[in-house]
Amino acid sequence: MIFILRLILISVLCFAVGTIMPWWSVILCSVVVSFFLPGHNFNAFLSGFLGVGMLWMVMAWKFDMESGSNMSIKMTELFKIDDPILLIVGTGVIGALVGGFAAFIGNSFRQIFIRKKKASFYS
Repeated sequence: MIFILRLILISVLCFAVGTIMPWWSVILCSVVVSFFLPGHNFNAFLSGFLGVGMLWMVMAWKFDMESGSNMSIKMTELFKIDDPILLIVGTGVIGALVGGFAAFIGNSFRQIFIRKKKASFYS
């Protein structure tokens, strides 16, 4: 349940903050959400990976459709890529890696400040 909540919060917060701040604001959003909603490291990484990756892929596809694919055709000629869809998927993968590692860092940073319980005789 926390995984889904963290995934939705990361996506919504990154979308809202991304409209007024540069691209690296997704790092701040993922770190903050993962810091305040703790979980396992892989779980945090996966929520940031999927949240930001899907957001960037959908936004890249939306901008491509709004511009009539002019920008993606020019970029595929520049990078010598055959299909404009690969450009959209590549954008999503880059965003997913950035969001995933940022969420991992936020969760790991929280674990620094948590004291681990000592194992007692009765537990």
